[in-house]
Amino acid sequence: MVGGSGLRTAPADRAYGLARTALTVILVAALTTATACVYFNAYYNANRLFDRGRREVEQGRESSGRMTLGTSIEKAERIVEASPDSRWADDALRLIVQARLLREEWAEAAEASESLLHYARSREDSVEAAGYRGMAELHLGRPAFADSLLTFALSEEDDADRRSAALLARGQARVQLGRPEAADADLRAASALRPGWALPRLLRVGLLLDSGGGPETANELSALLRLDLNDREQLEVMQTVERLREADPQIGVAALMTVESSEFSRANRAALVQLRGDLRVAAGDLELGRDDYRLATEIDPSSAGAVDARLAVLRLDSRNAVTDEDLNQLQAELNRIQRMPAARVSADVRELVATFIRLDYWLGVGNLGYLLAAETARDQLEAPVLARHLFLRFVEEQSESLWAPKAILAALALTSVDSGRGEHDRAEEPSAEELRRRLLEDYGDSSYVQALLGGPAGRFTFEELELGLRRQLNRLKTLADEEVRARQSRGRQR
Repeated sequence: MVGGSGLRTAPADRAYGLARTALTVILVAALTTATACVYFNAYYNANRLFDRGRREVEQGRESSGRMTLGTSIEKAERIVEASPDSRWADDALRLIVQARLLREEWAEAAEASESLLHYARSREDSVEAAGYRGMAELHLGRPAFADSLLTFALSEEDDADRRSAALLARGQARVQLGRPEAADADLRAASALRPGWALPRLLRVGLLLDSGGGPETANELSALLRLDLNDREQLEVMQTVERLREADPQIGVAALMTVESSEFSRANRAALVQLRGDLRVAAGDLELGRDDYRLATEIDPSSAGAVDARLAVLRLDSRNAVTDEDLNQLQAELNRIQRMPAARVSADVRELVATFIRLDYWLGVGNLGYLLAAETARDQLEAPVLARHLFLRFVEEQSESLWAPKAILAALALTSVDSGRGEHDRAEEPSAEELRRRLLEDYGDSSYVQALLGGPAGRFTFEELELGLRRQLNRLKTLADEEVRARQSRGRQR
């Protein structure tokens, strides 16, 4: 080294270079560590938000969960955009895919899962990405493509949660593809992996009901009722259970046998007990149905469901009503129902109150009013015994009327064919045979009877008789409607 020249010797240059290299390495290492910490912290925050959003969705807090998941997606996307080659990018992208699926953003989930596939370092990674893509494609209306992707994913998927989700999605795809047996197998397998998951069982119940139901339907529904479900899941069960009305009522009764001890909310338990009552009535078990209606009222006495249950009991009681005293008892019960707070907004209560006002008006008018009251009892109250009694009361009081044979025919249609009298008939009312004999002997020349026998019309044709009757009945209907409005107005003024 020449003094003061500023030139370095080779050893000095090498020493300087090593020092600079060491410094550079130290600086780069420090920078890398700092950057890694930044991305780790960002991923940690995104993942924490994802977990919170997922729990909120699972608990039925849909709106809050979707917002939290949206924030999680934003944070994860920043990681991928800022450093797509970082060690956290694939984890962030996986989080994005899962969050998109939970938010039901199917197109975005499909796009993100395709990107995730590019990060796959192993067949396991590829299988996972294919499963996510398959779930998205199912909801994008491509069940065949979804089935293919999900079958590939299931070929090597070992994670129980992802496998059950893939089985569920493939089952849904196979339902759409018209392969119910394969779909049923997938749904059963998904339930076996996650026994506490409601959705596979719900879908399987729907599949079973599509094929006519059976004992398995009752078994699956019973299992659902034993689960601890959130509000949304309970609602989905309630909607599915309504389909039991389309199936054999005994299947529904068996499925709902233990509903009282379920973990459902009080209102939902009451509604399910009432449904069981409806199914029992449909099956002909009227007394057991009545017991269920009363039990539903006891479970949730102040609810709208309790109003419906008490109305159901009233309708059952109306089936056996005959006398004026029976009608008075029905009216008294309806008055009690009206006093329930939930009844104030019930359209069924308002309609039934109006029906009873019309009945009372027509019975007070008498004559043709009996015919209108009888038709209302038959068609609206579904009270055949009362309707028959009122048709015969008209004949008794108006035996010379042109429409007496019509009333006898209507009463005859409500009379038991194989016995003289029904269980609830009054002893003095005629049997079916007696009614037929009276028709032929007393009203044989009536156009109503001749139309039935295929003979010539009497003094008035059948059409003329019907037109004349309807004109008079329509006038009585108008007067009854005015009476309804008047009584309701007086009630509001009290």
